[in-house]
Amino acid sequence: MQPDQILSLPSDAMKSRYDAIIIGSGYGAGVAAARLAQAGKSVAVLERGREIPTGQFPTTVKEGARNFQADTPLGHIGARDALFDLRAHADISVMVGCGLGGTSLINGNVMLEPEERVFEDPKWPSQLQQDRSTGLAEGYNKARSVLRPVSYPGTPELAKFAALETSAARLGTEASYPPINVTFDDQAGLNAAGVNQPACTLCGDCCSGCNVGAKNTIALTYLPLAHSAGAEIFTLCKAQRIEKGTGGAKWDVTLEDISEQGDGAIKRISADIVVSGAGTLGSTEVLLRSAKAGLELSDMVGQNFGGNGDVIAFGYNNDVPINGIGVGADPTRSKDPVGPVIAGLIDLRKAGPLNENIVIQEGAIPSLLAPILPAVYSASSPFFGKDTDRGDFLAESKRTLESLAHGAYRGAANNTQTYLVMAHDGGDGNIALDDEKLALHWPDAGKKPVFERIDAALREATSAVGGTYLPNPMWSDILGKNLISVHPLGGCVMGNTHEHGAVDHRCRVFDGAGSVHEGLYVMDGSVVPRSLGVNPALTITALAERAMALMIEEF
Repeated sequence: MQPDQILSLPSDAMKSRYDAIIIGSGYGAGVAAARLAQAGKSVAVLERGREIPTGQFPTTVKEGARNFQADTPLGHIGARDALFDLRAHADISVMVGCGLGGTSLINGNVMLEPEERVFEDPKWPSQLQQDRSTGLAEGYNKARSVLRPVSYPGTPELAKFAALETSAARLGTEASYPPINVTFDDQAGLNAAGVNQPACTLCGDCCSGCNVGAKNTIALTYLPLAHSAGAEIFTLCKAQRIEKGTGGAKWDVTLEDISEQGDGAIKRISADIVVSGAGTLGSTEVLLRSAKAGLELSDMVGQNFGGNGDVIAFGYNNDVPINGIGVGADPTRSKDPVGPVIAGLIDLRKAGPLNENIVIQEGAIPSLLAPILPAVYSASSPFFGKDTDRGDFLAESKRTLESLAHGAYRGAANNTQTYLVMAHDGGDGNIALDDEKLALHWPDAGKKPVFERIDAALREATSAVGGTYLPNPMWSDILGKNLISVHPLGGCVMGNTHEHGAVDHRCRVFDGAGSVHEGLYVMDGSVVPRSLGVNPALTITALAERAMALMIEEF
């Protein structure tokens, strides 16, 4: 199988009944679809976005704009199937992926386990805590066997990693290469799904969609596994709610067909098993709408929402080159390789209090944004930037003018490091339906002490390479210290009982009285009851693998 093979079917091929319905197509949903299909169940996968074959991800500013959508207080902007999906709210904004494969299409691919102390938190169900060394450990092993994470091999050398090493030394530690879901070896052979993936070209465009096919997304791993086992995959289908079955099956799912053929038609399909894996925002919205339609659920639905301590910031106009802007299919844009979007890690997790620990990763900006970066950086720096080294004003000004005159691959823009930080933020926000629209409420989240600690660490990291520290402009006194997250967690969290969680340790959905709804599950980031302090994709996948193993034992 080649990376650009089409997996989805036209909407008119959808049956009215299946053994199992999977809502979403990201990490948790992909696991559920593959394991149920392999168990011999008839499976329908419902994805609200489009299937984007390898080689057809956006590469220009114009294409990027067409692939952008945003929910804002003033209404929706862009096409509802656009790849980059921003949810803009007053307290926190969230960026997620919309497409077959979910956010795996546009994330940084990093596969890290959280510290053991994270699972000692009593927010986790006691059964899962007791099962960490067996069932959960096996879930991690299964996830790794399919996603095949490896570390960047270290050659050729990357300027952005070299700069991160300098920053790490200033912070009293060393930089390392974390495991990432990227194929670097042309001789790696077929992956677990039988897909032949070529080696990474180090173009840096991972976060706008890999046009090479080297990124081990859910669309190239778990979904082909599901497809080869007989699962039927449908795109442009937005699930609205889940209700008790009326035609002999246990569950009915109401969905909106937003394909050209469907033209917004409302459909109902049925199954004995429904797994919602639509992501933290998607699954919580589906359950909230289901509760509004009469489904008895725990009052915990919508609670314990957080952003995994995410911070995105920049070290602008450093004294050293970074080469942190993707080059796409045109390697002549830069004389040196960019590398995968995230190749390096500064791990500041220590023996001290868990909630004070952070990790810092470097990143690469997709090439489609290159034309606008010099102007954006130079305009933002005077208002939000904090120069960490005095006395080189002329050199900095020269690099700024060089970028403005010759583009992002020269001067100040080329010398800019992108930082992604994860930490522990308390996860005490909530998700609700306000006037039928999903709303994220988390007052003063950005004023938590953890974000001041992150700010200080990033300023020091930038000082080590002589740059101007440029925080996310949203996180400023002027704009109320608002946050932006690419790792939203919670909303349908695990708990020992319905008083503590929306689902149990097996991801089964609680009813309103303490029992579970037979055949109804949630498997995605929404079930994670606290921040993980690292990229959550591996843990989400492992939790889903564990839940599916327990489910299949009952068949």
